Amino acid sequence: MKNIFYTFCTLFLFMSGGALAGSADQPAVQALSAWTNQSGSTLYIDAVNPSTGQLSGHYINRAQGYNCQNISYPVTGWIYGTAITFTTIWQSTTESCNSITAWTGFYYKGQISTLWQLVINGSTSTGQIMQGSDVFTRNTTSDKKSLLREK
Repeated sequence: MKNIFYTFCTLFLFMSGGALAGSADQPAVQALSAWTNQSGSTLYIDAVNPSTGQLSGHYINRAQGYNCQNISYPVTGWIYGTAITFTTIWQSTTESCNSITAWTGFYYKGQISTLWQLVINGSTSTGQIMQGSDVFTRNTTSDKKSLLREK
């Protein structure tokens, strides 16, 4: 009986596309996609593991009032159904901003809505954690080309 149940559940997940897939009118966040927020910064999702939802990519900051702009920083995170979380450490061979930012949110109606928190290395209280929100919209003109070339 357990084997029949396991087989049914496996078949159901396979047929429905698993936890990572969207419906026909609401496609999932996919690899080789670019998402730009209201500040002009762009999240590039280079890969999504279809079985675990782990994502990798890079982020280019263009937000006014922040350093580390126009440089590609690595991103790692997870997609689980419509939920998404990703993190970047603001350190590269070009410039280091001595901090980490984490975004957590969800995909709905073509947008990724997130809350973010930025912590500077050496912080000693939660009052030093900056926070805000971003809404990312898919940038169809940058999809499916060499995303690593942008500076």
